[in-house]
Amino acid sequence: MTTRASQNRKSAGGLEETAPSLAENVYQALSGWIRDGVYNPGDRIRESVVSKELGVSRTPVREALRRLQSERRVTMEPQRGAVVAELDRHEVVELYQLRQQLEGVASRFAAQHASNAEIAEMESILEKSTGVADDPRLLNQINWEFHTAVYSAAHNRFLLRSIAAISDEMALLKGVKYIPEGRAPELHKEHLRILDAIRARDPDAADAAAQAHIEMSLRVHLRTGSWQRS
Repeated sequence: MTTRASQNRKSAGGLEETAPSLAENVYQALSGWIRDGVYNPGDRIRESVVSKELGVSRTPVREALRRLQSERRVTMEPQRGAVVAELDRHEVVELYQLRQQLEGVASRFAAQHASNAEIAEMESILEKSTGVADDPRLLNQINWEFHTAVYSAAHNRFLLRSIAAISDEMALLKGVKYIPEGRAPELHKEHLRILDAIRARDPDAADAAAQAHIEMSLRVHLRTGSWQRS
């Protein structure tokens, strides 16, 4: 874990023991590591490792972990200590249902408000995805780039806050950071339907395409069994 965390250490901003908001900074660093996949669902978070990586004592690390525990993003297990939480099947369904609605609204707003330059950016992102089907991690990155471009094109700050709020929860979906084998072609078609509707300035079609896309993503996620504990 030390090696993986070292790759993301710059995001911690060089924490110092004298910082007045030290626990907050540790919390933000850990949140980012969970979100970015440095720590995945089921991984143990060792206080000593985090303390060393961030150059702080264990006290602010414990405070940050307690906060993550209160948010149910971290659990405390006997003999293991802090562990990144995993969502059960019911929680997975609930989370996807909420995301389905938000994605629909985002695409609807994008169809109404996206600039030509923003639409061109979405087109560019989808073009990149056609040549990386054999690289699940890169494909997943491009997938999120496309969704982020749609969110931005919606031009609604409150929607962005809502989507940001569930992003931390999405990080607790085991396997969500990888596109399943064979999924790439259909994924591209689903994204293209969303983009076509946005280009056509058709809010209803954009909303429907986005919701259908997330519904299919849920089916794939449940079918692969990635929500189950290994």
